[in-house]
Amino acid sequence: MRDGERAESDVVLLGGGHAHLAALRRFADRRPPGLRLTVISRSAHTLYSGMVAGVLRGDYAPEAAFVALAPLAAAAGARLVVAEALGIDPEGRVHLHRERAVRFDILSIDIGGETAPPPGGFGVKPISGLFAHLAQADATLGADGRIAVVGAGPAGVELALALAHRFPPPRRVALVGDGPEPLADAPALARRAARRALVDAGVELVSGVAAETFRAGLLELSDGSTLQAGALVWATATRGPALLRDSGLACDADGCVLVDRSLRSVSHLRVFAAGDCAAIEGAARPKAGVWAVRAGAVLAGNLPRAAAGRRLRRWHPQRQALTMVGLGDGRALAWRNGIAVSGSWVWRWKDRIDRSWIAGLTAVPQTGPARP
Repeated sequence: MRDGERAESDVVLLGGGHAHLAALRRFADRRPPGLRLTVISRSAHTLYSGMVAGVLRGDYAPEAAFVALAPLAAAAGARLVVAEALGIDPEGRVHLHRERAVRFDILSIDIGGETAPPPGGFGVKPISGLFAHLAQADATLGADGRIAVVGAGPAGVELALALAHRFPPPRRVALVGDGPEPLADAPALARRAARRALVDAGVELVSGVAAETFRAGLLELSDGSTLQAGALVWATATRGPALLRDSGLACDADGCVLVDRSLRSVSHLRVFAAGDCAAIEGAARPKAGVWAVRAGAVLAGNLPRAAAGRRLRRWHPQRQALTMVGLGDGRALAWRNGIAVSGSWVWRWKDRIDRSWIAGLTAVPQTGPARP
């Protein structure tokens, strides 16, 4: 390093999740000095979760819901490494295949979460594998087979409605939930709108029971009954990938990295985490994209601060966020703080939000190539 030059810190963004996309977009507008940025992702594209159901219904072409990481990384002045991370040494290395490792001074993790279906089923997360699993189900389900979706929260309801469109009669879709009805924690208007949409779409509702095992095409339920299904989709709670639990980072009971309000690991000061794979200690929030996107702004500010040894900014995420669920047929519902609305105008609102998010990530300033 020449006299007067400032030493650069190697900052690695592991994963192409929504928080990292938002952080990279900010870096593209204003590149932070003193950082050498590297993005490591197992895929060159990130699928935007808010448009998955729309892709399944045919509202969007598949490519409309993907964000290409290469141009976004280049605009942020980062190099992109497309590779699967096999291990994390929180003291300074991310281990890849063929004994390759990428060193870091600061690491940020946004690799998403996983759902854990019983053997024979497949999970909604990681989202990248959902379409491949559904293509396999399409080939093996049979002319009048049934797909069972387990989990009657917003993700499960939206997925069941999309699958009912993708797999029309005589094929069947069942929604299984352990609550008294779908969207049991939502306002009454949202519950009614969801139930009406599910019934109109021909989705079979199985409520008040938990799914247990899945054997030979039979889903065993907690009340002792069974449900025949040719395919099982698991849309329940998200947990952290085993990669995190094996790293030595402090994690919560679900295997997600425990972070403080600055999004820094409570056990390793060189590591940050956001999105579905992270949990804010003492301020847990649902695993939803809206919090991940807003966490991106926090990371964009705190990663340069951490590299420079400056005080980090604390984040106070809102307790409730706007929840939006596509119902199909050009309709959607939304709710927040006990107030719910539904209708075609809500779909147009949701569609505008989703398209704007994608457009903001793809229309990035290109100020030169990423570093090699």
